[in-house]
Amino acid sequence: MSSEPVNPGGATLPAYGMPVRALANGEVDAAGYLRRNPSELPWNLFRIHGPLDEERLAAAVERVTLATDVLHLRLRATDAGPRLERREPVPLKLETVDVPVTVTDGRLSAEAAAVVAPVVFDKPDLCHDPVGRVVLLRATQTGEEQEPLLAFSFDHSVLDGWALGLITRAVAGAYRSGEYTPRGRDFAGFLRDLPEESVRERSLARWQDLLAPYPLPGPPLDLPGSTTPTAFQDDGHFDGPLSERLAGALTEAAARSSLSRAAVLLAATSLAAGLWSDGPQPLLSLRHGHTRQEDVLVVGPLVEPVVLLPPSPEPAAVGDWITAHARANEDLPPTYGRSIREVAPLAPRTIGVNILPPARPLALGPRTRATTASRDFLAPLWQGERPVGPATAAIWLNYYMDRPDCVEATLAHDTRALPDPRPLLDTVTAVVEATAHEPDLTTAALRTRVRALAS
Repeated sequence: MSSEPVNPGGATLPAYGMPVRALANGEVDAAGYLRRNPSELPWNLFRIHGPLDEERLAAAVERVTLATDVLHLRLRATDAGPRLERREPVPLKLETVDVPVTVTDGRLSAEAAAVVAPVVFDKPDLCHDPVGRVVLLRATQTGEEQEPLLAFSFDHSVLDGWALGLITRAVAGAYRSGEYTPRGRDFAGFLRDLPEESVRERSLARWQDLLAPYPLPGPPLDLPGSTTPTAFQDDGHFDGPLSERLAGALTEAAARSSLSRAAVLLAATSLAAGLWSDGPQPLLSLRHGHTRQEDVLVVGPLVEPVVLLPPSPEPAAVGDWITAHARANEDLPPTYGRSIREVAPLAPRTIGVNILPPARPLALGPRTRATTASRDFLAPLWQGERPVGPATAAIWLNYYMDRPDCVEATLAHDTRALPDPRPLLDTVTAVVEATAHEPDLTTAALRTRVRALAS
């Protein structure tokens, strides 16, 4: 049982998990409150098929967001450490915006993209703005192609991608039934289930030992045209499908190695980065920690930061390297919500990687479903300018494997460290293909191959 002090039902609670990282990385005001979080917003855009009762949807949004306690807590840095302070609960209101058309030639219309872009890209001023937005777009012109679109976005300090999926499904449940009430474990109960402080301290000490051979921020990338910035920004972006060859090779590599497709992809990313570096690349990543799904109402971000370590010693053959990477990261110690910065506070890692959960359709009624928009549908969204802000890593790569025949990705990167993302992404594909078809190929030979192709 945790000895963490807690005031059940009170105005102040200790902060846990990724919000601590947001407070460490973000901008705070004179009183210590988090004002702006540099992390990308977790968001989703749904295409609604079937009849929609807008009043019922608005009521569902308000009921769920009012019951989600974490949306009504403010992060604050205090002398006693990171704290959450309760505010008077205020539900989010469904915003409704009319545009001439929502869809053009099977993709998001330019008019709709102009509305959606600030919803999903602009980070809120947490001292004045709501922590999230829910926006319904309607087409004023009729047509078989025109469908309502529903956008959700939240600041990363209160929700992450996994929690967002739970919240959107809760909204669907509240839409189907006016008696639906989101349920979850309260924060005091969550803290009581944490191990004692001595156990958590031993876990952090283990992390310090594991990270000692890898001084921060990691070896710089030696990609064509790259330089090494002292602080990172997210001024470059890639969004869309990766090589058509990647999905099939990934399935074959997973079968050959007896690993999951996700484990192969994470290991391949680490090796690909190492092939363009003077030394192995640890990866900043995320995983499920001590939280459970029922904690979504009070914890928000349900994953905790972790560093995926390269195998040591490094095997010579590609296939062995991929397997060794997966084994090396099977039993990493938990962080129990602590930020990796508490373990190694000098600088961010060079590369962050995450594999997002598969998007699940929302059942709003017997004849109404909401499906997540594909990256291809969202292509017009990426064409506008995006605000540039500080980043926690030179490269942050999110993979999406919703379909077995396609791997999609979003990539936010510092263009000084990664002027062009294609050589790195092509190298990931090359590593996976080698794992599937040439597992005995040496990593040195693969390094020579990918660098020759890039030049």
